[in-house]
Amino acid sequence: MKEELLHNRSMVRKLSAGFLAAALGVTAVFTPVAEGAGGGNPNGAGTTAPAEQTGAEEEFSPVLSDEKPAVADVPVNNMPNRIITTINGDTTSGMAFNWYTTDLFEDAKVWVSKSGNFDDTLEFDAEASEVTSSYGERDENGNYIFGEVKEDKEGEPVEDENGEPVINGYYTDAQAHGDEWMSGDYGHMELTDVTEYSYKAQAADLEPNSTYSYKVGSESGEVSEIGTFKTSGEAGDPFKFVHYTDTQNAFWNENVRNEASFGANTLMNALETAGDADFVLHTGDVVETAEVEDEWVDLFEQSRPYFMQSAMAVASGNHDEYALNYGDEPLTEKFNEHVNVPAANDEIDGGSYYSFDYNGVHFVTLNTNDNKESEDNPEGKAIGEEQMQWIREDVEAARENGAEWIVLNYHKPLYSKSYHSLQDEDVQKVREELTALIDELDIDLALQGHDHVISRTHSLTHVPTEENFSNAEVEDVETFVGEDGVEYMEDPDGTVYVLPNTGGTKEYDDVYSKGLDHLHEVRPDLDWMTQEDMDHYNSLFGFGGQPQETDAFADSHSNNRDSSTQNFAIYEVEGDEMVVSMYQLGGDFMLGEERTVELVDQFGIQKDAE
Repeated sequence: MKEELLHNRSMVRKLSAGFLAAALGVTAVFTPVAEGAGGGNPNGAGTTAPAEQTGAEEEFSPVLSDEKPAVADVPVNNMPNRIITTINGDTTSGMAFNWYTTDLFEDAKVWVSKSGNFDDTLEFDAEASEVTSSYGERDENGNYIFGEVKEDKEGEPVEDENGEPVINGYYTDAQAHGDEWMSGDYGHMELTDVTEYSYKAQAADLEPNSTYSYKVGSESGEVSEIGTFKTSGEAGDPFKFVHYTDTQNAFWNENVRNEASFGANTLMNALETAGDADFVLHTGDVVETAEVEDEWVDLFEQSRPYFMQSAMAVASGNHDEYALNYGDEPLTEKFNEHVNVPAANDEIDGGSYYSFDYNGVHFVTLNTNDNKESEDNPEGKAIGEEQMQWIREDVEAARENGAEWIVLNYHKPLYSKSYHSLQDEDVQKVREELTALIDELDIDLALQGHDHVISRTHSLTHVPTEENFSNAEVEDVETFVGEDGVEYMEDPDGTVYVLPNTGGTKEYDDVYSKGLDHLHEVRPDLDWMTQEDMDHYNSLFGFGGQPQETDAFADSHSNNRDSSTQNFAIYEVEGDEMVVSMYQLGGDFMLGEERTVELVDQFGIQKDAE
């Protein structure tokens, strides 16, 4: 979390007429020096082991230079980049697109073809928005430039008469290594502001249940490679989708142990395992620090081959609005600048909330960044009153339109095996109200993120806070084993809450399974929990834990952003049956290890055919 980084150093912002840092493909993102330091593609080609995994465990103490290294211009890139295809509106006949360029191209558009040969091309104009993106300063080799801040006797940063940090000297991440660095103790960095253009386009009047090819760009400029997406069919038609979360790549590790490559590798393996997924669902924290554009570039470009072979449905996470400096105002527009999704009630606030239907299943995407105190939300709940009312009206309308399945997806969890679920104040303020509404609306599944552990509850029904702090009890549901060997819940009334760990490298521990003393030590704010509370909370889960093995969890809830264990889930829906399968990836491709894919949990739900 941002709170755990606490880089309380002033950022010096430099306005530049420089150029857009966007690179087409991994080889363009990483210079030879940077790639040798650990950057590389999702399969691990051209990567090296991080220093802390090769025996270099000494404390990070960089050699400083008195003069700041020359800051390289942010390079121009007018090849469409940061491309993402997103669900927006009627999934039977439309699709949305988002991309960036350095310069403005007024003839920007998307070309769509059902044949794949573009002999039947449909053209749709794009709307360009001028945006300001902030890039970390780098040297000529692509390494980030940092300053070591002078500290007083109390360890507080020293500032000059202008309120700027006093710098002892400079260094780059070419020297970086060690657990403290990996976890975020990276020093002071300046940002360069760059004007660029974000494009949004929507295809319409497409045929249902069809696979389309597409390209984005402009006739007066560059055109992208070809991507693909699928439109939905009729209610009851079988389909499947992938769920992953918290890719959350940190810029300071880009050239040390590249986290975006793990997010890309997770998605690659998820799509390969699913075989023919109709779309991908991401439950938030796409990046670590929304203000640092380098992270968006890195994540989108490393994942580019996979973003371009499937439509995405994305929920916003808290990190997707974070500024570089802790305490600065959030950048509430950043998520929607990068992702072309609807905004119900025209509300964009660190993301947006919206819904869509796919083959008769109704998906409801919430925005848990709706937590700023306002007239609508005086207590600063994760979800304000206007959004809460929208949820009710939206789901009730979907039921009236014949939706048999309702799937909720959002970032901050109500139930997980790590601490956020019971500690985030904005979530606790809305827990009773939201779980009661979920129960009342008969939500089938709630797909979550934020807590970097794997977990899946039993079917849960709501209870008021006066009866139990968790607002849940396990429903007594009949089960049976189907012909496919999967154990199905038979027509449950409750809701199953699913969280497939993380697609990135940052992991949290299963703090509720290591004893009460350990919980109170690593999360003092949960010292109110008794053994009875812990036993009850653990009883809500049918599966869960922390897959990564690391000494870091001995005295912390968090790792050192060094995990090579990621997870994803695949959901298969056919008529009145749904099967949920969670998979685990292992093997550190940066060390040349083979990646493995293992099925770790599976369950099904069968609805009453009537």
